[in-house]
Amino acid sequence: MNHKSKGQGGSVTRRWQREFNLALFLVGIVTIGVVVNFFAARPGLRLRIDATKTRAYSLSEQTRRLLAGLSDNWTIAMVMVADSIDQPLLRQVNEVLTRYTQASPYISVVRIDPTDPRTLGEYEDLLAQLRLIYQDQIAQYEQLLEQGLDAVESFTVFLQQQTGRLDALRQSIGAADPHNEEVDQLLQVLALRLQQTEQVQQNVKQAMRIDESRPLPDYETARSVLAAALGGWADEQYRIVQMFNRWRSSVQTSPAVRQLASDREAFDSRARQLALAADGLKHLAPLELGRIARALDQGEAAIVIGPQGAVVVPSSQLFSKLNLRPGGAGEVTFDQRFRGEQAISAAIRSQLVDHMPMVVFIHAQDESMMRRRDRQVDLVGATIVLKAARFEVLEWVVGKSDRPVPAEGQPMVWIVVPSPARQGLELTEAERALIEAVRQLLADGEPVLLSVYPSRLPGLGRPDPWQAVVEQLGLQADTARVVYEQVRLSPQQVSRERGQALRDFRGDHPIAKAIHGQQTYFALPVPIRSIDEVSIGGQQQVIAEIASSPNRWLEKDWAVDPQSLDDPKPDERFVEPVPIVVAVQRLHPLEQGRWQRSIVVGSGGWMLSYIADVVIPLGGDRVALANPGNYELLLSSVAWLAEMDELIAPSPISQQVARLDGITPAVQRVWWWAVLAGMPGGCLMLGVAVWVVRRR
Repeated sequence: MNHKSKGQGGSVTRRWQREFNLALFLVGIVTIGVVVNFFAARPGLRLRIDATKTRAYSLSEQTRRLLAGLSDNWTIAMVMVADSIDQPLLRQVNEVLTRYTQASPYISVVRIDPTDPRTLGEYEDLLAQLRLIYQDQIAQYEQLLEQGLDAVESFTVFLQQQTGRLDALRQSIGAADPHNEEVDQLLQVLALRLQQTEQVQQNVKQAMRIDESRPLPDYETARSVLAAALGGWADEQYRIVQMFNRWRSSVQTSPAVRQLASDREAFDSRARQLALAADGLKHLAPLELGRIARALDQGEAAIVIGPQGAVVVPSSQLFSKLNLRPGGAGEVTFDQRFRGEQAISAAIRSQLVDHMPMVVFIHAQDESMMRRRDRQVDLVGATIVLKAARFEVLEWVVGKSDRPVPAEGQPMVWIVVPSPARQGLELTEAERALIEAVRQLLADGEPVLLSVYPSRLPGLGRPDPWQAVVEQLGLQADTARVVYEQVRLSPQQVSRERGQALRDFRGDHPIAKAIHGQQTYFALPVPIRSIDEVSIGGQQQVIAEIASSPNRWLEKDWAVDPQSLDDPKPDERFVEPVPIVVAVQRLHPLEQGRWQRSIVVGSGGWMLSYIADVVIPLGGDRVALANPGNYELLLSSVAWLAEMDELIAPSPISQQVARLDGITPAVQRVWWWAVLAGMPGGCLMLGVAVWVVRRR
């Protein structure tokens, strides 16, 4: 009995010991978890390892080339309010800036938060450095602005005097006087200008104001306001002088009115004084300090200071806000991506060259394509990308605006944007004018990027005028046919696609090397073939081509619904690759010893926003361009056409995310077995091993 009681007591004790040990074990696990989580939440104690082959946080090849060639000291001052930036985005900003300092010993980075007292010293030093850099231009601006304000003040006194004279004249002449109505109108005009002089003075003072929220005067705005006002007033005074001359020559003019008209020299002298003050302001060189001031007013900005001066990168170029995304509560928010590498590198590059090229979009649309349009059939995304790269971007609407003229020594690149949809078979006058303008550009030896759409005219036995334009370069655009592909979506569903997404660009041309591996989408791809390479005295190189496949063919009925087409005929299939992007370099038509460069793309809409600016979600708040190669092709083409081959390299656009390349079917099968069979199998084998050990 006693032995039994002792045995039962020992069993209970051991059970309580096991339970107590289990409780201690669980408490220990919880404690370890809390401690690990506590320290893991400290940013300074985190360790991030980049295990990707391509280094997801690396600078682009284009940026590395740029930084490798630096030999002077450069400073990147990042001014932003940290509390207004999401933490993941802030980490990305810091990562990019760190990469710059690691890539070049000549780069230093200053991070400034205007709301943080700890960085106020760096902020004051930055402002003092900027004032020192632009001290000569500041002195010139302030001198001419002061002269302009003096002219406004003098004009104000003149208006007050002339208003009194006109008021007395209007009261002295009768209603029957033939110039009574004109005198009354002139009095109203001068009274209105008197009000405007006061408003102009206030606007200029507001632009030059300095306080805690505006650390630098906005010289550029003050100059623009004053120059426009003075110039407009001068023109108006000249018109008044012409009216006085007409009054003097009229026999119906009364003596009182004639006496006023005889004082035309006072108005003429005033017009010359205003015009002289306006002319000095208009010919002032643009002051980058004014742009810096406006950018700092907006909050976030990067200021790149080099040996030649400073360049500002505004918030709109640092953080892309192109794409609207729905929020969790039904609101609409902007997708925000940091594109600082592209903008900062471009700011450095712009100080290393005398003139960045001028890029001109030439088209014949009724409205601007550099502003938002329905269904994103516009060039908004392309314009933003080019401006972020510090190219000067303009638009030439043929027949509605004048042909842009570059600064002396500035390279130009012409990008032809054909009409996306032609109403009817006859060419409009606008399209005829566009075709003639492009023909003239090619004849003048200008660098041209030409895109072509398919056309229904060849199918009706009529020539496509764009084919004749392309033939000037020794090429043939088969605008009657489009490359189609049959894609099986499921065992029962087949789709016919009339667009091609390419990633493989294996040509020898530098543009092909720059965009290789980046998905590039071409809608309605048109074959571009060589017909005469000898006569152009140069060479033609294929940049992009579509490989032959049993599922691809050249379709003539491209204008109808692809799903309604019959199966392709054998003669519609192609065996050799079909080129769709070709670069041409030929002897300059007008100047000996020079070359003319041109590029022909067999797809009309490849650079429009509805294709080039499409994004895909990556999880969380991250997105990336679905077709980064489209913008890469645009940037590389502009650089090549401008003969700035050193800029042709993968840019930061394609570095937004690390993209896997070279995933063959064999590699896919290996990973399929590893994920679907290896992981469950490993768990099963681990369970068997534990069971065997316990059996022993």
